[in-house]
Amino acid sequence: MVNLFQDKTKISVINLKHRNEMKKMVLPLVLLLITNLIGAQNTILWSINKSDSEKTSYILGTFHQMGNSFIDDRPEIKRLLNKSDIVIFESIEDRYENITKVMLNRTDDFSYREYLNKDDVDFLEEYTANWEVPISKHKPAELLVRLEQEYSKKNCGTINSNDTSEHMDEYLQSMVNQDKSKILGLESRSDQFNAINIVNNEEMTWEKAKNAFSNLESKFQKNKFKKRVCAMAKNYMKMKLDYQFEVKCAENDGILSNRNEKWMPIIENAIKNYNSAFIAVGLLHLQGQCGIIEQLRKNGYEVNPVKL
Repeated sequence: MVNLFQDKTKISVINLKHRNEMKKMVLPLVLLLITNLIGAQNTILWSINKSDSEKTSYILGTFHQMGNSFIDDRPEIKRLLNKSDIVIFESIEDRYENITKVMLNRTDDFSYREYLNKDDVDFLEEYTANWEVPISKHKPAELLVRLEQEYSKKNCGTINSNDTSEHMDEYLQSMVNQDKSKILGLESRSDQFNAINIVNNEEMTWEKAKNAFSNLESKFQKNKFKKRVCAMAKNYMKMKLDYQFEVKCAENDGILSNRNEKWMPIIENAIKNYNSAFIAVGLLHLQGQCGIIEQLRKNGYEVNPVKL
């Protein structure tokens, strides 16, 4: 955790006679300040305003592999979404047509068998046996993302037995009344493929990715691995979040900073031209200096937490 409360004040002399009196006055104020600052990040929903406008928009940080009951238990999200004039998601293209179908149409590639050891190949092929898209249609980076998503859904408590939807963003999209609100996507599914597969301007290969797949069966069975993978999901559900607004982002990060930069003109255009915009993107896109919240603040917007 980054320390948000670094005291830059240097006090050279304190009169001992007044020290206890000062403590009585200052300590409650410090505790109140710390409580307010910590609480300010305990949300996934933020309001967006400008001092010269009465318009209010909202931005929600989503956790993609989250069941619909999480949203159902927080009706304020649905209320604000339904009162908005425009609702914006990362992508609104059909998942089957633009992801599953595209992948199924690829030529089979079994080169992963050349770079992974036999135990890892056997485990992967058994673990993914019921997937609609087989390993041979996945690129290595895509497979790593999918494995973590599936592991999270099965082990981190994000999906309840009575949930009818396992994808938070798609569930939110299903709520949008398109007779009342315009719906907009920030990018295509093709853009998302590129963001996942291109690392440092090069496509990730099985040779480069082989270490990430080593001893998978052993990793999946360890509590330490489960704790690491599930940490963000658990914190999200409890809303114990640290947005680390003061932390610099990696330069030319195709997954986060580059996409945020491309999205910002679209988001600002919607905020300016509609009475109320509702933006829903992955939580990580709100974090750090390159995050959408800090970018909006730099451009003159007030972005404040909404208590849920």
